[in-house]
Amino acid sequence: MKKRRLGRTGLEASVVGLGGIPIIARPRAEAEKVVRYAYEKGITYFDTARVYGDSEEKIGAALKDVRREVVLATKIIQRTREDAARGLKQSFRNLQTDRIDLVQLHMIDSEEELRKATGPDGSLNALKEARSQGKIDYIGITGHNPYILAKAILSGEFDTVQVPVNVLERGATEELIALAKKLDVGVVVMKPLGGCGGPLQFPQRGVWFLGKPELDWPDQSELIAHFGRDGLERAQRCLRFVLAHDVDTVIPGLRSKEEVDWAIQAADNFDGLTSDKKKAYKFGKLPPEPFCRECGLCMPCPEAVEIPTILRWDLYYTFYGIKNWTRDQYPKLRTRVNSCTECGECEKKCPYRIPVIRMLKEAEKRLA
Repeated sequence: MKKRRLGRTGLEASVVGLGGIPIIARPRAEAEKVVRYAYEKGITYFDTARVYGDSEEKIGAALKDVRREVVLATKIIQRTREDAARGLKQSFRNLQTDRIDLVQLHMIDSEEELRKATGPDGSLNALKEARSQGKIDYIGITGHNPYILAKAILSGEFDTVQVPVNVLERGATEELIALAKKLDVGVVVMKPLGGCGGPLQFPQRGVWFLGKPELDWPDQSELIAHFGRDGLERAQRCLRFVLAHDVDTVIPGLRSKEEVDWAIQAADNFDGLTSDKKKAYKFGKLPPEPFCRECGLCMPCPEAVEIPTILRWDLYYTFYGIKNWTRDQYPKLRTRVNSCTECGECEKKCPYRIPVIRMLKEAEKRLA
């Protein structure tokens, strides 16, 4: 498999890595065989975390004798120095190694979490101490909020950034990826198929929407129109959509040898999207202004209106033409736009200065 340089780390990572969440559901022996098979087929980047059940243990056992030939990336979700140091010790035991290539602050999705993790008693200092001792090589950060992640990498503290990118979730393509490249920060893409069972996911896992199994996609015709009829083909097309961006490695969750083969097939000999596919996927395009970036800084709403969710669904409706699903889901929200009192607090807090109130009203007209 082709490799790409992981930013200033200098590590050579396979363009497709193995995301370590799905193997949680597999018996230990089977999971270890899948991980080993991925290595034997050319995958060299393995992503895991202590919060992923026994994923670290399975990956560690499968790769312990080829440790020097792979890139091990794990994460810590703790926010204090003491807790992070304790968690890191467990990761070393789980992975059966005395050195980890990359450890990432996990799920930093708000300014408060970023401040806490990078403060004097924050978890970042535990990682820096471990790095100074030669126990870890590089430090990264993960999250779902490109606005927060951009602020984080501007600090110069992080060697890599991990963020979702997929056909329906392309906020990182607006500024974050370009900024990371400018700073020589490695870019790792998670959820290329929308999460653990996204709308483009493997057919045997069922068709879920953006990793949320409680939100079934009621109208298959919309899915087929956007992503193709065959589930495996959908997944491969959408992985290639992500690979066409200036990113370093993409980590779909893989839980079987068949899925490993699928990922490798999707990546092999891929040299870019055709003009027709770029047009079909609106490649390189963002919704017309104004649109919500889902940074979440407008929340909490005093009236509990779910602002980012409503505006995201409105984008599905207007930009992607996914109308039946959004109309079906909107009435299920506990608090809708009709609860808005137009207090204006959301607009004061929005860093992009979008007209939130007007956009919510327009969304209500479409989605209701």
